[in-house]
Amino acid sequence: MKFLMLLFAALAMATSAVSAETRVFTDDAGRTVDIPVNPQRIASLDDLRITIPLIELGVDPVASHGRVSDEGPYIRASTILTGVDFSNSDIAFLGNDLDIEALAKAEPDLIITLATRESPIEQLERIAPTVVLDPAVTGYMGIYERLADLTGTQDRHARMQTRYAAELAQLTELVDAPSTTVSVIDAADGMVTVMHTYGSLGIVLRDAGFKFAPAFENVTKGSEIKLSAEFLPTLDADIIFDSYRADRDEGPLDADARMREVLETYCDVLWACQNNQYFRLPREEIYAISYKGLSTAITALVALLSAQDVMHRP
Repeated sequence: MKFLMLLFAALAMATSAVSAETRVFTDDAGRTVDIPVNPQRIASLDDLRITIPLIELGVDPVASHGRVSDEGPYIRASTILTGVDFSNSDIAFLGNDLDIEALAKAEPDLIITLATRESPIEQLERIAPTVVLDPAVTGYMGIYERLADLTGTQDRHARMQTRYAAELAQLTELVDAPSTTVSVIDAADGMVTVMHTYGSLGIVLRDAGFKFAPAFENVTKGSEIKLSAEFLPTLDADIIFDSYRADRDEGPLDADARMREVLETYCDVLWACQNNQYFRLPREEIYAISYKGLSTAITALVALLSAQDVMHRP
């Protein structure tokens, strides 16, 4: 018994020594940060773009940013993409607006945030080493490469990337992407939001070589613009994708209603809508940055576009 106690104590000391080792990491803000070589308690300050990728890499954060519904806090899109949420894990909820006290209580040894979030970096660094990631620098899926580096999960990341490449190859064999124009739109409050790359769906469309409608020429990488009804013709394409929040009990008719707020007769303006090539998809699966999301988007594209002869605008 005494021998086992000594052995456990030695193992605990060894684990502590490993976690105490640090290395220098240059983040996407150009900051050099001393981070743990083997972080054990990561806090994520963005659920869609940090927490879900971490979980897919096999590293559950100790705490995460999240959202709140009538049922309580949740990690947006995580249940459907990873099966992990606050309700079935030990991940602590940090609030939608960051709760600094909850973050400190979680005792992280590494904090990861996004450049797009208004994070009080100096305050965060008093709690733990803080790394800033920026999808405008790395691209959305480049976040995985950075997270794999931070967590030592490069092999797992490589396998996921290999699977994605095989799925993408299957898509491009079945669908003539280079000769097909597309739009991915999102209407709200009488305006249409146009993102350079709309989550996982946008990544797949760009990687597969689809051509985008003219409006997208004015959207720089990592950014978005909002357009009024008069610009709808610049969004027309062979195929148009729209989305709805199934997690809020929405369906395709809700997406249609939002477009009618932009223009009641929007379908008369858009060739894709007139020719039944306007598709509405559940938003959570196609918007989150996720390898599962990429797979879901590819499956949807194969099902929608390879099972029929895609018509092209005259």
